[in-house]
Amino acid sequence: MPAAFGIVRRRPGILLWLIPPFLITLLLDVLVFWFAFGWMKDRIGGWLPQWAQAGWMVTGIQAFAAIGMLFVLGWTFAWMFLLLSSPFQDYVSAAVEKDRGKFVPDPAGFRGFLKSTSLSVLQSVILLVLTVPVMILGIIPVFGPILVFLWSSFVMGFSFFTIPAGRTARGLSDRIALARSHPKGMMGLGAVVAVAALVPFLNVLFLPVFVVAGTLLYLEGLDEEEAGAAHQGGLTAGEKGALDASEGSR
Repeated sequence: MPAAFGIVRRRPGILLWLIPPFLITLLLDVLVFWFAFGWMKDRIGGWLPQWAQAGWMVTGIQAFAAIGMLFVLGWTFAWMFLLLSSPFQDYVSAAVEKDRGKFVPDPAGFRGFLKSTSLSVLQSVILLVLTVPVMILGIIPVFGPILVFLWSSFVMGFSFFTIPAGRTARGLSDRIALARSHPKGMMGLGAVVAVAALVPFLNVLFLPVFVVAGTLLYLEGLDEEEAGAAHQGGLTAGEKGALDASEGSR
C-alpha cells in the first residue's frame, strides 16, 4: 500500500481517468435525491397520524428522511462509481505498468477487445455465483460473518489483482496461477478493500490506490513467473550440456 500511495502522489494524472465516472455518478445521485425526496416530502404529512401533524414534528421527520436518504445514496454512490469506473480502471493500471517499465499493450483489434472483455465478464459471473452460497452461510452466528469477510477479502483482492490480466486478455487459469503466487498480499489488499467498503465514500476515495496496489502485486507475480521460467530454462540447458559432455567422453 505505501508503494501504491507513492505512485499516486508521483503521478496524480492517473486520477483524471476517474473524473468522468465520478461526475456521472454524482449527477445521477443528485437527480435521484431531488426527485425522490421531493416526492417523499410532499407526502410525509399524509403518512403521519393526526397527533403528529405539528409543524415542527413534520419538519423534523422530513430532515430525518433527508439524512437517511443521503446515507443510502452514499452507499449507492460508492457501488455505482465502482461499476462505472471499471472501464477506466484499465487506464490507471496501464499507467502503473508504464511507470514500472512493465507495460503490456492491449490485444489488437476488436477481436482482442472482445476476448478481454468476455474473460473479465466470465470472471465476474463466476465470482458472483460462488458468492451466493457464501452469503447464505453468512446467517450462521459467529462463523457466518467471518466466512463472509474472508470471502469478500478474496473476491476484492482477486478482482483488483487481475485488472491488468483482464486488460491483456490472460486466461482464467493464468490469473489463478498468478494469484496463488501472492496469496498473502492479495488477501491483505482484499481485506483493506472490504473494510473500506463498509464506510460510504471511503472506498471511492481510495479506489485509485486499490487499483495501483493490485497492479503492483500483479507485476510482482509476473516478475516471479518470468524468473521461474528463466531458472527452469537454465536448468534444462545445464542438464543438456552435462548429458552431451557425458556422451562425448564415451
